[in-house]
Amino acid sequence: MRVVSVVKIVLLAAAVALPASFSVASAKEIKLPPGACLFEKKGVIANYSVCSYACNPATSWCSQQLCVNGITTPMVPCYGGFCTLKCGG
Repeated sequence: MRVVSVVKIVLLAAAVALPASFSVASAKEIKLPPGACLFEKKGVIANYSVCSYACNPATSWCSQQLCVNGITTPMVPCYGGFCTLKCGG
């Protein structure tokens, strides 16, 4: 009799934990639009767009990159107000 109640408790705990693990796993996965790039595992860069990153506040220079079909390519650096929008922002 006690074995049956222990088995029921284990099955109930497994049934409760299983959907919770799927929701956590799906929340970590980022769905990207076709051709988009992932920036630092949290931001999305649209396909065929240029954005700036790694800005140096002392010199006002930023690096830029181009996203084409899921691949980022470094571009010419930019200065201050001439920079594109920040990547992933």
